[in-house]
Amino acid sequence: MAGALIGAFGPSGAAVPEPKLVYDAPVGIYAYGPSVIDEGSTRWMWTCHNQDPRVIRDHVYYTKFVGGSIVTDRSVLQASLTGWDSFHTCDPSVVAGVFRYGGHRYSYAMFYLGNDLDASAHNQVGVAFADSLDGPWRKYPEPVVRFQNVSQWGAGQPSALTLSPGTGRVELFYTQGDTSTRAFHRSVDLSNVDRMRVGEPVELTTAGLTGTDGGTDWLNNYDIAYEPRSRRFVVVREQHPYPPEGDNPWWIGRAVQVATIDARTLLRGEGTWHVEGVISPERTGFARNHNAGLVRTKDGWLPRSDHTKVVFTDSCAGPTCDSLYEYDLWELHQPLSR
Repeated sequence: MAGALIGAFGPSGAAVPEPKLVYDAPVGIYAYGPSVIDEGSTRWMWTCHNQDPRVIRDHVYYTKFVGGSIVTDRSVLQASLTGWDSFHTCDPSVVAGVFRYGGHRYSYAMFYLGNDLDASAHNQVGVAFADSLDGPWRKYPEPVVRFQNVSQWGAGQPSALTLSPGTGRVELFYTQGDTSTRAFHRSVDLSNVDRMRVGEPVELTTAGLTGTDGGTDWLNNYDIAYEPRSRRFVVVREQHPYPPEGDNPWWIGRAVQVATIDARTLLRGEGTWHVEGVISPERTGFARNHNAGLVRTKDGWLPRSDHTKVVFTDSCAGPTCDSLYEYDLWELHQPLSR
C-alpha cells in the first residue's frame, strides 16, 4: 500500500530511515493503537484488534516478537459477560510495577478502554493485572476513570507510565470527550488495589501543538513516554483537522505529530510543547497515518534520548478504500532534539 517516499531529515540533518512493516493484519482484521515494549531481542505489543473477520468487536490482542519473528499472536483481554466493559475492550497501555490485589502481588498493569454499547460512546478506563507480560490478565471489576453519560464519547485512550519504578504509583494519561475533546492526567496509586487511590484530573496544555493546517490544535488519541535524561515527556498524537466529509475515510487523520515538554511542568497542566516531527503522507507514502504508539521500556520510559521509535497505523483513502480492514502497523524512527 506504500507509495513513493519523500526523504525525511532529523534535527542534525541526518536522513531518517523509511517505514518498516511491523504487523500485516490478516484479511478482514484490523489492528491499531499499539502499546509496545522492547527489551533486547524481544518485543511485546498489545493492540486493539477484532477476533472474527469483518466483525467490529474490539479485543486486546497480544503479539510477541523474538528476533523480529512473531512467536505469539492472540486475544488476551475480551469484553466481560456483563457490566461496564461488556462490548469493547481497546486501547491498551502496559506498565510495570508492584500491584497488590486480592492477596496477590502482580508485576504488570494494563490500562484499557472499555464500553457497554455497540457505539463510540460511554467509554471508561479500566485496568487489569498480570504476573508476566505473557498474561493471563485479571481485570479489576470497576472503571478507574468513570464516565456517566451514555450519549457522549466518554473517557478512554489511556497511556500509563511510572516515574517511580518498582512501586505501584502510575501516571495515567487519557482522553475525555463530552462537550469538547480534552486530554487529562491523573496520578494513580495501585500499591494496594483494594484501596486504590486515584488523584484529581489535571487538564493537559495544548500550547505549541499544531495541526496539519499549521494552526492551533487539540490533544487526543495519544501515547506518552518519559525521557529521564532530560526529564521530559515525549508524545505521539493525532493531528487535526480531519479530512473533509466525502474524502473517505474522513474520520481518520492524515498525520501524527511527535512533541516533547518538560515533565514537571506538564503534570501541573502548564508549559509549551516543542514539535519534534510529523509522520505524514509525504514522509510515509500512506494516505492516512494514525493511532500511533511509542516504543517504550517496561516502565514507560524511552530507551534512548536522541530518538524514539514510533509504531503507527496506516490506511488507504479514496472512494473504494475499505479503510478499517486496511489497517497495518509500521515503525518509523523520529530523531529528538537535545
